[in-house]
Amino acid sequence: MVIMSTSIHFSKRFFKSLPLLVGLTFGSVAAQAEPVDLVSLNLSGAGFAPHVLPGINGTNYIFPVESYFQQWSARGIKTFRFPIIWERLQPKLGGPLDPTYVALIDRTFGYAQKHNIKIILDLHNYARYRGQVIGTSGVPYARYQEIMTKIAQQWSNQPALYAYDIMNEPNGALAYWATAAQYGINGVRAVDKTRPIIVEGNGWSSATRWAEWNDPLLNLKDPSNNIIFSAHSYFDENAGGSYGDVDVNKLDVMYGVNRVKPFVEWLKKHGQRGYIGEFGVPDNNPRWNILMDNMLAYLKENCVPASYWAAGPGWGNYFMSVEPVNGQDRPQWPTLKKYMDNTSCTEIGPKKAGASTTPTPSTPSVGTTPVATTPSTGTGSSTAPSTSVPPAATPITTTPVAGVDGAVSSVINNFTNADWLNGVYRKKAGFSIPATAANKAAFIVGASVRLANGEVRKISAVQIGTNMAVYLDGAPVNGSIVGYPNKLALVSAVLATSPINDFTNADWLNGVYRKKAGFSIPGTSTNQAAFKVGKSVRLANGEVRKITYVQAGKNLGVYLEGAPVNGSTVGYPKTLAALAN
Repeated sequence: MVIMSTSIHFSKRFFKSLPLLVGLTFGSVAAQAEPVDLVSLNLSGAGFAPHVLPGINGTNYIFPVESYFQQWSARGIKTFRFPIIWERLQPKLGGPLDPTYVALIDRTFGYAQKHNIKIILDLHNYARYRGQVIGTSGVPYARYQEIMTKIAQQWSNQPALYAYDIMNEPNGALAYWATAAQYGINGVRAVDKTRPIIVEGNGWSSATRWAEWNDPLLNLKDPSNNIIFSAHSYFDENAGGSYGDVDVNKLDVMYGVNRVKPFVEWLKKHGQRGYIGEFGVPDNNPRWNILMDNMLAYLKENCVPASYWAAGPGWGNYFMSVEPVNGQDRPQWPTLKKYMDNTSCTEIGPKKAGASTTPTPSTPSVGTTPVATTPSTGTGSSTAPSTSVPPAATPITTTPVAGVDGAVSSVINNFTNADWLNGVYRKKAGFSIPATAANKAAFIVGASVRLANGEVRKISAVQIGTNMAVYLDGAPVNGSIVGYPNKLALVSAVLATSPINDFTNADWLNGVYRKKAGFSIPGTSTNQAAFKVGKSVRLANGEVRKITYVQAGKNLGVYLEGAPVNGSTVGYPKTLAALAN
């Protein structure tokens, strides 16, 4: 969670800065096979109120007493991610470790060992020391390597130490973090040659945006070949954990899966191992637990472990805490308990491409949403359920077809069986279409489609396998009328059209960022309401992309997924259109 002085993100990051809610002052797994604990907890407390330095244990921050270890071990939790603060551990940069803070961490390891719990020791500092980014003149890389060496020297002999999480949520450090991470690895490996080193990513370690910022981490070198990459995932708009403006009833049940999938796919693409170091949902609506359930099922299928935020002392009624209140379990606990499994995986994943990686969605009413699965391709009878989407009978082009309202349209797969008629599901409004890259990008939950009879409906669920099943709101439709050989067309209503700012310099060309897909537009109230993270925009060349980040000020910096674009083609005097998805 985040230090307020270094971030404008108030959310779970804000609460991490001010969390003492009950009577306190606010101020490897390596390559060898061994069981993987798929669900663990963040046991926070020692990292509370990081802006109050050095702070006092029990007043500004609080180390958990033995009862927390005893309680959670009895409930089946066997791994804690344990945040600590650099400035408290080492009050003067380059100086000795603080003996009081060290003794409290020693005590923590003792409790963990006694109750058979492993510790991931997390330096919870956002790539900063006293607000200055590692690698800048105030915090040389060598000082960061030094503190990681000191940490390894102090605790590498602790039997309960599982791994080093060398930095929590680096941010605002694109030019520095990849280099700093190598120094951190070097610092640990000077002492500890065996334990995993967990490396988080730039951009607050966001799972959804991981691939945008973190390819440079692929160049990290570990002589022990034991790096685990770690991303964080929350389900609100900015992934910060505030959950203030999000209506869970409008989110698809696979929303959590879609949040972590970019990270998992990046790991698969590059042959890396991964871990979700933080995730959490509110306690105010049971539907949050459905989204979390589906995400955990997806992570389990890929052998990617995850640590829930949060447990430990001082949380009170904090909406994401799983600490029991007055002896009563919190609403999130049953879902977490369901995935407390250390027998399914013998090494950290993800599993490589080949096995299915999209779970059947958990829904409030079992069976109301059919699942698009792929029939068996082996000999003998198929064991696939009757709702499966078979392979397309004819070759399909992967080129988007210009459709209604200038959007994308797709052919409908040509097959009929007891459950499907001309590629249209008989029991619910649903269509089977090819799972091309263009279709997967365009036909998403919340988007509207136009059927061959002119009817417009919203997409309520999507299942992706060999083909793609797109389910719509409303009653079933007639495959004889709207099925193959007709097409399904995406309809994108325009929320707002904005001019692109007219300026050019070393970084921008006609208001288009040269190094990444980004546009500068006026910061009007209309634009701020329309151009939001997760929305799609249409460029002047007709290309449609999703917004991944918005930087607000007098003007808006609107950054998109994908490769940089050409300002000569899509920049000023062209316009940028925000779509209703």
